[in-house]
Amino acid sequence: MYEYGNARIAARRARLLGPETLARLAGAESADAMLVMLERLDDWRVILRELGTLVTPPRSGIELAVERHRSGSLASLPRLYPPPARALVEALVMPLDLQRILEVLRRRRGGEPPESIESTVGRGALLGDPEMGRLARAATSDIPRLLGAVGVLATTAAMQLAAAWNATTDSARQEADLQAAIDGARLERAEWCRDGIVVARIIEAERAERASLAAELDVTGASAAAAAERMAVLARLDELAARAHRDPLGVGVVAGYVAAIEAQAIRLRAALAAASGGWSRERTNTWLMARAA
Repeated sequence: MYEYGNARIAARRARLLGPETLARLAGAESADAMLVMLERLDDWRVILRELGTLVTPPRSGIELAVERHRSGSLASLPRLYPPPARALVEALVMPLDLQRILEVLRRRRGGEPPESIESTVGRGALLGDPEMGRLARAATSDIPRLLGAVGVLATTAAMQLAAAWNATTDSARQEADLQAAIDGARLERAEWCRDGIVVARIIEAERAERASLAAELDVTGASAAAAAERMAVLARLDELAARAHRDPLGVGVVAGYVAAIEAQAIRLRAALAAASGGWSRERTNTWLMARAA
């Protein structure tokens, strides 16, 4: 059930950027120089060519390339596995869909036109470009129904989310309801396979992390809490990525690869901050260094 997909992932993971490459990128003299260095790397050259004129200015181009790499890497994973393993893989990649939906909601609340959102928000893992376009153009009240129609949420869960949204206009409450609905959809997918307990534990660890960081927000304030959140997430991702070798024939390989992709994206943004002159070498090195939770 996992053999083919795990073999493909092993090949892909070997092409992820290692510590030395990330350090060289972070040491670039500017975002322009970092972009040139990325263009010399096979996987990234392809992405940057696909983006074409969107890579100007260089900093925006690198940020777009990072998101394109994330979405492309994660969206391709479910197709590598037959049922019931596919449901577990979907559960592992669905946080990207949540992130994209939240981005659509927040940009709509900011008054951005649907056409602009549709053209610039990246695809999710289960939500492709057509689905993201529909979400960008839909009325906010219709989004739960659309998530049910495309299978991200079960029909009952979509109806419950719609009812919860209709009961409040508070954006924070609506986002929390959406998070809970996505978490529930992920846990449901984990119920139908023997290895579901592995995925369920990952989801529960994420939820515990969010609760802890919310408590820290109340104590330390938004800026300190945001920095703590990124460091905590990176530590958890590193631990998951390192753990993958313990489950070479199971879903742990997928979990480790998803974590490695997400950790790479965080570190590439840190490298970009350094190359753009916004971060010191000491601060950058703290982010580039792999750590265990």
